[in-house]
Amino acid sequence: MARPRRIGILGHPGRAAVRRAATRLLAQLRRRGVRATVDARLAAELGITGEPLRRMVRSCDVLVTLGGDGTVLAAARAAVRTRCVLLPVNMGGLGFLTIAESRELSVALRAALAGRWPTVERRLVSALVRRRGRTVLRGVALNDAVVKSAGGRSAVHLRLSALGDDLGHLVADGIVVASAAGSTAYSLSAGGPVLAPDVEAVVLTPVCPHSIGSRPLVLAPGSEVGITVLGSFERISLLLDGQDRVDLAPRDEVRVRLDRGRVRLFQNPARPFAGTLRRKLGWQGSTHRSF
Repeated sequence: MARPRRIGILGHPGRAAVRRAATRLLAQLRRRGVRATVDARLAAELGITGEPLRRMVRSCDVLVTLGGDGTVLAAARAAVRTRCVLLPVNMGGLGFLTIAESRELSVALRAALAGRWPTVERRLVSALVRRRGRTVLRGVALNDAVVKSAGGRSAVHLRLSALGDDLGHLVADGIVVASAAGSTAYSLSAGGPVLAPDVEAVVLTPVCPHSIGSRPLVLAPGSEVGITVLGSFERISLLLDGQDRVDLAPRDEVRVRLDRGRVRLFQNPARPFAGTLRRKLGWQGSTHRSF
């Protein structure tokens, strides 16, 4: 990409370490003569003027995220279909979606500004909710769209369709429809497969199904998953990346597929996907194990 001229900064406003890092980053960018803008919520904590995230991503070349995976997910949903490239720096917990740790912030910024790190594109999933023939929600998620009971204590009854046909009546704690990026998140915890991040596919994973025949499915990129809400003893919700939520009613129809829009992210050549699997998720155990 061309040399960035405007940098956006998004961070978890409740963390003191993020506020300190954002302050240092702003000073560093100003010394370089690069224009920088801070997300409005973080800016309020810093006592400066900021800009709402969705407006900021339309005009910035690079968006630095300071936080964990949740911060990256929020940034991706806002930046889809824009020219803004995400530079995710881990200042949270697992940070599976991030490409650098907090101590590497300056190194990552220099590499991005100099064009030494390549960029990749990732597809999101899109979800549409139909109620009595009317569309009541359209949304996107980098990781997944999940239908489950709002309280998490009762099973949900759903009718599923995919591959152009009916998949039957599912009784489970929920259903996860994930992208390749989301295959290492909730879907993985529910027993779904891991997809390489450049695989364009949809993963359909039942959560604690009440049947030994309900197994994950990997679907082609053009596939659409249909979910009809039958009922539950609790309120049922659709969650996008675990952050955006809408309540569902019986007979609501949810349609999920890969979105046509993409989000761009920097890629750290020193952090290949296989290495992240080993380091973050303990893939194939630990090197400390003996024979």
